[in-house]
Amino acid sequence: MATIRDVAKHARVSVATVSRVLNGSPKVSAQARAAVLAAQKELDFHLNANARTLARRDSEIIGVTVSDLSDPYFGSLVRACESEARRLGCTLLVCQGLHETERERLAIENLLSHHCRCLIVHALTLSDAELSDYLKRVPSMVLINRIIKGYEKRCVNVDNKKGEYLAVCRLLEQGHKRIAYVGSAHNILDAKQRLSGYKKALKAHGISFDKKLVTADEPLLEGGIRAARDLLSRQIEFTAAAIYNDTMAAGFMSVLHQHGIEVPQDVSVVGFDDLLLARCLYPPLSTISNPVEQMGAAAVRLSNALYHHEDTTALLPDLEVGFVERETIARPNSEPWHQRIVLPGPE
Repeated sequence: MATIRDVAKHARVSVATVSRVLNGSPKVSAQARAAVLAAQKELDFHLNANARTLARRDSEIIGVTVSDLSDPYFGSLVRACESEARRLGCTLLVCQGLHETERERLAIENLLSHHCRCLIVHALTLSDAELSDYLKRVPSMVLINRIIKGYEKRCVNVDNKKGEYLAVCRLLEQGHKRIAYVGSAHNILDAKQRLSGYKKALKAHGISFDKKLVTADEPLLEGGIRAARDLLSRQIEFTAAAIYNDTMAAGFMSVLHQHGIEVPQDVSVVGFDDLLLARCLYPPLSTISNPVEQMGAAAVRLSNALYHHEDTTALLPDLEVGFVERETIARPNSEPWHQRIVLPGPE
């Protein structure tokens, strides 16, 4: 088994430099970092952060990586994973990648250093090739919201494109033609799939795509606020908006309200995820159900079965998205809001 000294020798750096790289310290040159990571990969070395695990030879830790723990979506995901892990007599260890390639990589390596028996990974910026490499190295690793060719039976995901398609079709069926889309500013698969679903729905109803109706920001409350201000500053007409997630929708609706634009009388709004937040907003938010808790529990069960070399055929979940009707969708107002409300121009 390789040691940290072996990695240092192989990379031609000091042991201290190896330690800094593996612990995510920024005080390392890009050249040294690349050399250490290459040596670590070649030697298949993981920093031993839990010697007791090795002594037991059988870890009871299940590792989970998510994008952002401040996002309620990932809070629900982690809660479901923890509940299932507890049922299995295991402890959950969580790291976040914050939509950054290097941080996602370090999150996975950190969990591997703790010798987790199972690994549940939500990583949207790492390449397919790098994730394939991890899947080869870690037989019990399961991916969430990502499909890697050749490992489809170890991937748990929902159809984001279908979900956004359903949301926009519902707005179109109500007679809306000028539908804004608020997406995520992150260059990730979810964002691309949901935008694709929006475009598909428009095309299916014979409506041309208008990029002026599309904006994007951080998939958080503040991002929804900024996105609403951006759209309103463009001085363009829209009677409905499809929002990347429920959290952004909450921020978006608050800005409309501040300007005297009522939901749904003036602008219909639909979110995505069906978080608890959606039911607590006023008016309650129409949205797309995203079975995140089922996804988390299923991923833990699947990973645990892989760890024990059990048959996983019956464990692959059939996760469906669906439209949840509440109170934020109505037919277009006969007196459009932009004809009676004067908005401030761009700053």
